[in-house]
Amino acid sequence: MSPRLAAARGRLALYEGRLQEAIELLGSAVATFKEGGLLLDVWHVGRSLAEAEARAGDRDGARARLMSIAFAADAAGARLAAMLARDVAADLGIEVAAAPEPQKVSEADRFATGERMVSVLFADVRDYTEMSGRRAPAEMAERIASLQRWASQEVGRRHGVVDKFAGDAVMATFNISGQSTDHTLAALQTAIAIIDKASLIDLPVGAGVAVGPAVVGRLAEAANLSVLGEVTNLAARLQAQSSAGEVTISEEAHRRVQAWLSERGTAVERVELNLKGFVEPVIAFRVRATAEAGLRA
Repeated sequence: MSPRLAAARGRLALYEGRLQEAIELLGSAVATFKEGGLLLDVWHVGRSLAEAEARAGDRDGARARLMSIAFAADAAGARLAAMLARDVAADLGIEVAAAPEPQKVSEADRFATGERMVSVLFADVRDYTEMSGRRAPAEMAERIASLQRWASQEVGRRHGVVDKFAGDAVMATFNISGQSTDHTLAALQTAIAIIDKASLIDLPVGAGVAVGPAVVGRLAEAANLSVLGEVTNLAARLQAQSSAGEVTISEEAHRRVQAWLSERGTAVERVELNLKGFVEPVIAFRVRATAEAGLRA
């Protein structure tokens, strides 16, 4: 071997070693930011990690990461973060699928800010972090993309609005117009449908539904929909109490859907929960989201 060739190989080995070290450091940073809920930092560092992965030869992993960033950023209304992820993909010659079209809200709903009685749905994949460690990034990205697409469809067809996606979690509000009387049933049926569809791709989802007054609307021109009130906190806390395949609903929500559940013979478990942010124990009801629960409205 010539000295020049040996030197070139040495430099290549050094470059590859440093590149792998960079991937490990960037991956650790992404995991730390994700645990802290710092999405903008996750997306920012994630773009650099995807670029390093691509240069190391893992183009599938880079594509999955950039697609996940662009999709999550679009869903959260972070257009700049989504654009930057697609720009990095374009520079690397990687095709990134477009995110689902955002739901359209009527002009009346867009600007008619006020207090309404609403039903709020939270749904989340159980043990997502552990599951991600066992599966390829591309596979998880495709599953979460499917979950978000199905959630948008199920929420939209029952006249709800997706407030936000946060990775593997979704929040939706029903009755933002203030004209619906069966919005709680719509929220429960949506939760059951999302759980049922997610199970088809082995995503264990739990959900929570609460009903109550909230100030709903767009608090500034071109701002995202805001839902302000204790009902959002309650729905989120109830979701955290649900195992995979369960919807935990508030006492008022149960009162509104009890007849529908009884007609279908759905088993309901009454529970008393100590929830963070609530001084007194909260009465709630657990519903198993099975086909027997009557997915078809």
